[in-house]
Amino acid sequence: MAGPAGGRFGNALRSRDLRLLLAAFGVDAVGGWAYNVVLVIYVYERTGSAPMIAATTACGWVPRLLFSAYAGVLADRYERTRVMVASALACLATTAVLAAVVFTDGPVVLVLALHVLTASAATAYGPAARAIVPETVPEKDLASANALFTVLENLVVVVGPAIGGLLLLTGEPGWGVVVNAATFVVSALLARSLRVRSAGGAADEDGGLLAQVRTGLTALRNEPVALVLVLYCALDSGIYGALAVLYVPMSEQFGTGPKGYGYLLASMALGGVLAGGLVNRLASSSRLAPVIVGGMCVMALPVAASAPVTSPVVGALLQVVAGTGMVAVDVLAITALQRDLPRTVLSRVFGVLDTVVLAGILLASALASAVLALTSPKATLVIMGLGFAAVSVAAVRPLLRADRTAAAEHAALRPRVALLEVLDLLAAAPTGVLEQLARAVQEVELAAGAVVVREGEPADAFYVVTSGEVAVTAAGDELLRTLGDRSYFGEIGLLRGLPRTATVTTTEPTTLWRIAAADFSAALETSAPSASMLRVAGARLARSGPALAA
Repeated sequence: MAGPAGGRFGNALRSRDLRLLLAAFGVDAVGGWAYNVVLVIYVYERTGSAPMIAATTACGWVPRLLFSAYAGVLADRYERTRVMVASALACLATTAVLAAVVFTDGPVVLVLALHVLTASAATAYGPAARAIVPETVPEKDLASANALFTVLENLVVVVGPAIGGLLLLTGEPGWGVVVNAATFVVSALLARSLRVRSAGGAADEDGGLLAQVRTGLTALRNEPVALVLVLYCALDSGIYGALAVLYVPMSEQFGTGPKGYGYLLASMALGGVLAGGLVNRLASSSRLAPVIVGGMCVMALPVAASAPVTSPVVGALLQVVAGTGMVAVDVLAITALQRDLPRTVLSRVFGVLDTVVLAGILLASALASAVLALTSPKATLVIMGLGFAAVSVAAVRPLLRADRTAAAEHAALRPRVALLEVLDLLAAAPTGVLEQLARAVQEVELAAGAVVVREGEPADAFYVVTSGEVAVTAAGDELLRTLGDRSYFGEIGLLRGLPRTATVTTTEPTTLWRIAAADFSAALETSAPSASMLRVAGARLARSGPALAA
């Protein structure tokens, strides 16, 4: 398994922009975790109040809950790399002031207010970055790219708090805030170095901020499968929220005391890291339902299975298993959203996703606390684990319908894909790319004598002759060739960026496949033109436009 997975990760990592995005994410996330640990301890030591720990945590979470949907609009309204840079620099400004307040032991209420401002400024970064990812790698490597982000995220869960703990040993918590500020500088520089330029469609739409948020919601509502995937992300995040409450009693049950919370959290993160290669394999499945629901059950059932456990080793292993399920759901759901939804609304969709996920975490943690107050820890583990698994299975119908639709579409596209393979247009093109081309086909039926393309006109499409015959002429009426079944034309203008070099006319009733230039070019971005097509195009250009060929 490691070989193919490693190969797919390697393919994704060939993208310079993806490497920069990963580096920016990793630096920012490590700084954020370290900063949160330092800030919580600092506020607690200043106030001696346990409720202030909850208040400090809430100051980081609530702004994201309230503003993520609106931040997604900003990331769709402006060029996304600029949004990332602006978000990082705004966070730098607020944390620089916060560092000064912490160094001088300023008012705690000011510390919390600046914490709120930092969290608010950061909300636009995530939706912008996730909307850029599909533009940094070919579609075949998209799941691998998302898996890399998730593996890195789980590594950070272990590394970030550890760095925060080390910074606390300096005796001056202000340095923890300074380190976080420095990570924003690095993130801004890395984002600014991205070559890709990506923009949504919000700037071209009428209406205010709220109307444009509704556009993102409408895009989700119009794609039932996408909406269900968002809800599954909320469910798996809900399990995480419930475990945040349950890890302390679980650790006490396993005999490691309240301080064992950290090793259980690290065990789940380890599962996420180990699952990276597995997710790559699962991403190639044409069936979403068993993978998503299976991942949810793999995450939820170990929670219920922990009820009778008293061994810390067994308890940790169960959390490793749960971590693999969480990664599977997150990566496949995010990848499906990136593939299926229009890129003009993608940041808004991810802003909505962030809001829903945070709401799921908060609601599930509140529910777990309530159940824990009414019953025993063991009963709470069973109720929460089995409950989440049952909800996951109950919500599977839309995914099953999507799987059936996808299977029918795949069967319908198979003859088109088979002909495209015979034509040998692209070098080592994966099936997914050929299916994209097949999906873009417009079937055109023409009578004899119809002009399909005219010499000198802009090249706007690629054509395949599936039945009938066409004549290719240039420089007036000079006949260059005739083309019959299983042949193609129109490639020269698209490959060379030239106007049409010849006129193509049907000589008998003819059926053509028309593939728009944008769809053909998108395929070429993923797979290079084959040696066969380049040879054919070169030979044809030598006859129809020898000056251009030279």
